[in-house]
Amino acid sequence: MPLRTLPRSERIFASLAVLALALALGLGLAAALKRELSLTPKAAPPARSRLVAVLEGVMATNTTEAERERFRAWVASGATREGYAQVEPIVTNTCAACHDRGGQYPHLTGFEDLRPIALESVPEGLMGFLGARGLHLAVFPGLFLLALGGYLRRTEGVFRKRLLVASLILLAFDMAQWALRQGRPEHLWAAWAGAAGLALAMAAVVGVVLFQMWAGNSEA
Repeated sequence: MPLRTLPRSERIFASLAVLALALALGLGLAAALKRELSLTPKAAPPARSRLVAVLEGVMATNTTEAERERFRAWVASGATREGYAQVEPIVTNTCAACHDRGGQYPHLTGFEDLRPIALESVPEGLMGFLGARGLHLAVFPGLFLLALGGYLRRTEGVFRKRLLVASLILLAFDMAQWALRQGRPEHLWAAWAGAAGLALAMAAVVGVVLFQMWAGNSEA
């Protein structure tokens, strides 16, 4: 059923729903970009170090408990240059094998590479659970699918298909650059472009949906 022909009560509910989707996207984008731009390490050891979290998580199979304990002690001491000697052999023999220059990002070949990650805190809440990458690869596509499939497809007019295609292209670009760039700071422009594209696309979708439901409707 086209949105224009819905009863007033259903149009009110649909309006609130599509606005809620847009708000969720906006809050998620703000949180992801804030995280992306605030990776400056703290002066003091964080309560939960990103380096330690990675070593205890995805890298647990590549390190021993004794090696992880040496990293914990180094981070707790402030990740100083003087204390780096206790973890340097592990970095050289284990980390640099994959994270050397030209290899996987982030680069982990020495003290200057490792210290920022050691003093970077793991975010709490949704950002800690999903991370910016999880938001872009899972949450944001879900919000768009709800907005496009639940509301935009029920609109009328020549611009509907064009907006649908444009939204899907922007969504694919955003997902691709987050899947492929692996957090590389030199590609930060792509994160900004993707976020801006998603924001503009969602704003256009919401505008078209609300216009279709309320403009010129005799029951409005």
